[in-house]
Amino acid sequence: AATVLAGAAAGVAQRLRQVETAGVATVVLALDRGATDDLRAFRANGVLVPTSAGLLLKAMTHLSRKWPHLDDGGTTLVRLSAGRFGDDTLDEVDDEQLVARLLADLHDLTGLAAEPQAVHVQRWPGGMPQQTVGHRARVRSLRDDLRELPGLTLAGASYDGIGLAACVASAHEAAEATLTRLSHPTQTRSLT
Repeated sequence: AATVLAGAAAGVAQRLRQVETAGVATVVLALDRGATDDLRAFRANGVLVPTSAGLLLKAMTHLSRKWPHLDDGGTTLVRLSAGRFGDDTLDEVDDEQLVARLLADLHDLTGLAAEPQAVHVQRWPGGMPQQTVGHRARVRSLRDDLRELPGLTLAGASYDGIGLAACVASAHEAAEATLTRLSHPTQTRSLT
């Protein structure tokens, strides 16, 4: 958003660049179901790992349990998440090292000893916005400053919450706000 707004709203763009982020990576594993059936951690939808645990792994989501349509009966699908604000480890390891470290953490956490049948790594550098104290007031101020730009509304994780539900709600609110402003063109000004 900061790059897009640089010419039209330089002050807003500058403030948007001040939002701090953390890099995130996910690793999806396909595991033989027999390797996970007797492990307690795989009986739930997932596990969150506190920073104090000292692991690179921050969460494990049991995809096959959380979303039954992914359960084929013989394979356990698991998503491992890594990346924390202020931790540059993701920038320092390649995909092979990332997978090895997360598998070691998963073993320590759950006892899983099996090697995955398939692995998929996805990285999002700077993909996790950090909503610090005063965030809502800053977003309100940014949106107020952008009201004069017809058809433009901020929406998404950087503004209204990082979860999927928050992003969907943000998109709906942005669409409604944009349609309302566009239906009352006398309340906006043109950039030309």
